[in-house]
Amino acid sequence: MIFDKVVIQSGKGGQKIDVTPLLLDPDNFFGDHEVDHLVKFKDTYTKIIGKYHGQFGEWKLKDLEKNQIFILENYYDNAKYLMDKVNKIAQKIVFNSVFYHDTGIAKEYFELAKEGYGLLTKHEKQFKIEDKNIPAISLERAGLITTRLTLGKSQNAKLKNEIRVVTKRTHLKGEPTTNLSVTVLWRDKEKLKQINNQPILISDFVNPASGASSAAFVLAAEKLGVKPSKIFHRSVSLTQAGVLLMKKALTEMGIESVFYSVGVASELSPNYYLIGNRAVADAGHILRHFLPKE
Repeated sequence: MIFDKVVIQSGKGGQKIDVTPLLLDPDNFFGDHEVDHLVKFKDTYTKIIGKYHGQFGEWKLKDLEKNQIFILENYYDNAKYLMDKVNKIAQKIVFNSVFYHDTGIAKEYFELAKEGYGLLTKHEKQFKIEDKNIPAISLERAGLITTRLTLGKSQNAKLKNEIRVVTKRTHLKGEPTTNLSVTVLWRDKEKLKQINNQPILISDFVNPASGASSAAFVLAAEKLGVKPSKIFHRSVSLTQAGVLLMKKALTEMGIESVFYSVGVASELSPNYYLIGNRAVADAGHILRHFLPKE
């Protein structure tokens, strides 16, 4: 089982966990420090670092379609071109992190995200994707933006079916930096009951890179007795190893899944960021300029 080694630490008696003393680098952790769960994946994801080399099976179009993994750049040149443009901006930002604060660059990146989600909407009938009228899980930060792009809503739109969850990848003291943990904070725990045995949508800019954030959400919800029946994933990009690992893990958990993306990356850095010719930089940090106003 993919998640056999996972340990979920939860607050007792409704109390939050202060993760500050557990963090390897608390000064550079930009998530909430008081959380409901800390999901420790240990070395679960180390096998997907680097270039995909077939560890979860061959990467063939027919197999992907059979597994309900649909990537537009496998079919359309304009999707490839869009991903080339995202990569070009991302490489610039990775080279000089000052561009994370450049609102002009951020606007260009946002417009590419908007264009990408437009392509996904345009072709959804071809792939029989029906995920627009079901509960939408927004994994903060970027998920707040991408959920609205998926549904064709304005930046500050209030969404009736939205369930907000704060997830943040991190590294813990005493562990190698290739080990991953994820913090989970529920914005409204009661709303989770709506998704038990129901299909849900998770829209994020990269989904999955490793898949740890979505997995942490699913595992933490399961600990509360809540498990969706099916998860539709929409993204601008995903990784070969990440999507195949996540597909296998969800199947083991008895959850159906569909992955629908504009592009795909074949390589992950030791910090679990997309590299090579399909970089995206830290999408959440770039897109923070376009978060909905409360």
